[in-house]
Amino acid sequence: MKIKINKSLFLLFLGCFLVTNLLFSQNLLEKETQPFSILLKNAENQFQIKFSYVDKDIKTITILSYDKSLTLTKVIQYFKNNTPLNFTILNDKNILISKPILKNSICGYLIDVNTKKQIEGAHISILNTNIHVISSVNGYFFIENVAENSVLEIRHISYPAIFLNANDFLIQKKCLAVSLTQKIQQLPEIIISNFLTSGISLKTDNSFHINLPESGILPGLIEPDVLQKIKVIPGVSSVNETVSNINIRGGTTDENLLLWDGIKMYHSGHFFGLISTFNPYLTKSVTVIKNGTSAQYNDGVSGTIKIESLDKVNKTIFAGAGFNLLSADAYAYIPISKKIGFQFSGRRSITDWLKTPTFTQYFNKAFQDSKITSNTSSEENVTQNSNFNFFDYSFKFLYNFNKNHHIRINFLRIENSLDYKELLSNETNFSSKTSNLEQENMVFGFQLKSKWSSKFNTFLQAYYTKYTNKASNFSLLTDQRLLQNNIVLETGIKLNTNYQINKNLSVLSGYHFYELGVTNSDDVNLPLFIRTIKDVIRNHSLYSQVKFHSNNYKTFINGGIRLNYINKFKLFLAEPRVQILQKLTPQLSLKLGGEFKSQNITQVVDLQEDFLGVAKSRWTLADNNTVPIIKSKQASFGFNYKANHLFIDLEGFIKKATGITSSNQGFQNQFQFVKTNGNYNVKGIEFLINKKINNSSLWLSYTFNDNQYTFKNLTPNSFPNNLDIRHNISFGSTYTYKKLNIAFGVHWRTGKPYTVPTETNPVIINGISNSINYSLPNNKNLKNYLRADFSSTYSFKFNNKVNGFVGASLLNIFNTKNILNTYYRANSNATITQVNNSSIGITPNFTFRISM
Repeated sequence: MKIKINKSLFLLFLGCFLVTNLLFSQNLLEKETQPFSILLKNAENQFQIKFSYVDKDIKTITILSYDKSLTLTKVIQYFKNNTPLNFTILNDKNILISKPILKNSICGYLIDVNTKKQIEGAHISILNTNIHVISSVNGYFFIENVAENSVLEIRHISYPAIFLNANDFLIQKKCLAVSLTQKIQQLPEIIISNFLTSGISLKTDNSFHINLPESGILPGLIEPDVLQKIKVIPGVSSVNETVSNINIRGGTTDENLLLWDGIKMYHSGHFFGLISTFNPYLTKSVTVIKNGTSAQYNDGVSGTIKIESLDKVNKTIFAGAGFNLLSADAYAYIPISKKIGFQFSGRRSITDWLKTPTFTQYFNKAFQDSKITSNTSSEENVTQNSNFNFFDYSFKFLYNFNKNHHIRINFLRIENSLDYKELLSNETNFSSKTSNLEQENMVFGFQLKSKWSSKFNTFLQAYYTKYTNKASNFSLLTDQRLLQNNIVLETGIKLNTNYQINKNLSVLSGYHFYELGVTNSDDVNLPLFIRTIKDVIRNHSLYSQVKFHSNNYKTFINGGIRLNYINKFKLFLAEPRVQILQKLTPQLSLKLGGEFKSQNITQVVDLQEDFLGVAKSRWTLADNNTVPIIKSKQASFGFNYKANHLFIDLEGFIKKATGITSSNQGFQNQFQFVKTNGNYNVKGIEFLINKKINNSSLWLSYTFNDNQYTFKNLTPNSFPNNLDIRHNISFGSTYTYKKLNIAFGVHWRTGKPYTVPTETNPVIINGISNSINYSLPNNKNLKNYLRADFSSTYSFKFNNKVNGFVGASLLNIFNTKNILNTYYRANSNATITQVNNSSIGITPNFTFRISM
């Protein structure tokens, strides 16, 4: 199905969506009497008081105005007599308004015990159920169908969790005021919570933190995919629509440090990059750092993505299972004793026995321009068949030796597997060949967390991570066979010490040692060629970092230095990092960041046909010569503003990365087979505005990047980066009504650069093979990219113990055909073939889950 986008219709659709969204949140007006909301505002101004209520409870109520000469007590009595509402006086300045409580329903208002202000964005849930609501702007919450003796859990990022018996609410049959006391030690770390959607917060160290169990819906997502969620953050994108190719501030994906429970991952995507490999239902949080990285982290010259699994020993069992149109999964936590717990998860694709429309679109996207979808045989009577599947499973053992010493042991295995069979059958010949490709990442870790005093604690970690990418490629019409392997093996140990000098200042210091080995092998039988390259690097690091905040919580400084020693090169590398935030007013903050970073491993592409043309990149170690150590320097400056549920963030940055190679940039032009070193410089601006209106959240983000290569040995030596996306705009909106969530988003950006052949004499014929005569590198840009996504979820209950959840999504709802990459091939007849890699088409998905 092909749908043409009419720009006028699209803008009309977008405008209608915004207007409809806003109407959900505005009061309806009637002519003869005054809206009750206006009378409440008048009373607030007259008596200098504050009414707390939910807009939907009063928005349809209109009554005659009260006599301005009445006292406050008589005005409240007038309101009681003329509306179906309850009025509860909390103190001389705060009055609660609520509807009469239905049977087995509870409601309440959350109030800060010190400031007396209502608390927005708190998560209220019924333990051991899927019932979950978020307090409104006025601190109000309402839950239906609550069983007797249920336990309410109330959580907020700035307050300690509390647990209440639902009977306290059910017996009194009215809304109760619940007072919370702030966690002073955690409050200063948060600039804004529930950023864009629930569960996302921006911290004072300029990192983005996603609380997965509490995260809300985003456009196109019906499950909390760990890596898909972070693409909503300004400066984080994916040029080819995959999670295995996350680009942070103009860098390539191998320039990101990806950690799972502190262990580096060398592979992150199922379906060869289209969905992330981490089970979100046992994931506690995801943190994204774009600059000013903590000194305890190595590698990742472009950014750091830190994933942490659930880490608490619970007293009760919880579990869940579900499926979507690509896979099925299950997870569980089992308490063995008060001190010991065990959690596990497993997921497997269903695509090898059920071909859904979602699978078809993902398959076409993942395997386009590869051996799997390209029939290079000139023979008739050739049939092809492919079988693809993926799985992952994890285990975690939790042991609290006592309240001060905790042991954690974790394991994760991820695998993608593809078999491709070709069959030739005619009167004179019968031949069958099967090629295959396997990707695997297996990790194992041990952690010991110790609290030695109220001021001093330590963290000890030992880990093992192994990545394998292997392929066997057989030619159907010959006996040629190609075997390829790329293996990465890293083992390490890390010790962190944290000392709280005083209430304002703490020091983190530590030591990190790791041994990193990489093996690359190619084995061809005709003609005989065998190559195996194995390299090992040992790295020692010392680091120290201070964390400071002023007494008035207006100044925050995180600064430190990391000293690396690479034994193989006898080389020391000092890497200072800093992140500063200064609050000028309660609403306005300035931020400044900078860092030096380095990494000694990178991904390169030798041939586009490597690993069946699907997983072309292979990891390789730096040799400090032809493959240098990549080093980066970055500085950023910006501000953020928040007031009246409006948040604005603006940040400019400049980054320089040296030591990159032409091989790891994936050129598909005149530089494809040239091996040389260079650098890139990127400067940019990231802007975001987010407005919340009752149950709606709307945002608009814009990113500008100017990304340029410099290669001294190439001509010209300066030209646009392959990831030079100048303009990037995203709009998104979410709406929540009770247990129904809806999200819609539009993403537009300029096309990536590519290189075209010269108009005159485009093919060079040298008598042996033809080659393309290219014009200047990256002198053209693809057409602009446009994609709109939609998603919706709904939660419900089967009974008091079992909860249900359904969701549906539609990616690329206008079926826009976006070209993600273009390159050219020279043919034997002196012609040129243009190859276009397209974005995913219109793709439906559905999920159903149960939990307990």
